[in-house]
Amino acid sequence: MTVLLGVAHGSRDPDSQAVVEDLLRRTAALRPGLRAEAAYVDNASPSIRRRLAELASEGVDDVVVLPLLLTAASHSKTDVAASVQVGRRAHPQMRLRYGRPLGPHPVLVDVLAHRLAEAGADPQDPVLLVAGGALDPAANADVAATARLLFEGRGFASVDIAFASTARPSVPEALGRLRAQGATRVAVSRYFLGPGFLPRLVEKQARSVPDLTVVVSGSLGGSDAVAGLLAERFDEVLGGDVRMNCDLCLYRTPLAGREHAVGALQEPHTHPDDAQA
Repeated sequence: MTVLLGVAHGSRDPDSQAVVEDLLRRTAALRPGLRAEAAYVDNASPSIRRRLAELASEGVDDVVVLPLLLTAASHSKTDVAASVQVGRRAHPQMRLRYGRPLGPHPVLVDVLAHRLAEAGADPQDPVLLVAGGALDPAANADVAATARLLFEGRGFASVDIAFASTARPSVPEALGRLRAQGATRVAVSRYFLGPGFLPRLVEKQARSVPDLTVVVSGSLGGSDAVAGLLAERFDEVLGGDVRMNCDLCLYRTPLAGREHAVGALQEPHTHPDDAQA
């Protein structure tokens, strides 16, 4: 049996993990007989190392690890990838294969548009797409690409981007710019898989901007559409056709301000589950 191990960031909000579990249940239902399990980089248990140890103890010898992440940033390129390497050394009898993140992808763009409609966004509203933000310029560029795809053919006045942390512009900066351009109402699209600290922060910041009516959409959440994308990522790995785009990877290409990262050693994220390992 091949087990799908979906790895999410993890949150102190249990509702975030509930979205991950729901997504994995939906994905398993699309592939009868598939077993799908969850692990987390931080803030929730189990860690990747712990879950792999549990699967090994059950005699599982084939695992496909898929990052339940929306961009190819440091978590997918370093934290999860390094944990897969550690798992290969710890369990040499286990075949461990690694797939690519969920986004950017047209399915996610369609779900973003659907969430905006659910929130009451007007088709002619300017939209602010807000993601978590990363140190990796290519990951932030993926957010910009997603924004452009959301703009194409949907009639929104504009689609701009902002980040909840790490990168600029911030939510207040981006909304302030739109207000200065004459906007009186903006639809904020939260580009997160589920709820948690950052999505709540985005809503709080968005609603604190004076003289601006703001509509805030829900996160992507669990859905059959996203589950279908995850199943597609799983099939890619089984078929041996995982096409990573490394042309702008900060660990391979000197990017302005990130030159020091080229060739950096991949280390797993420190997780409390692994303190005694």
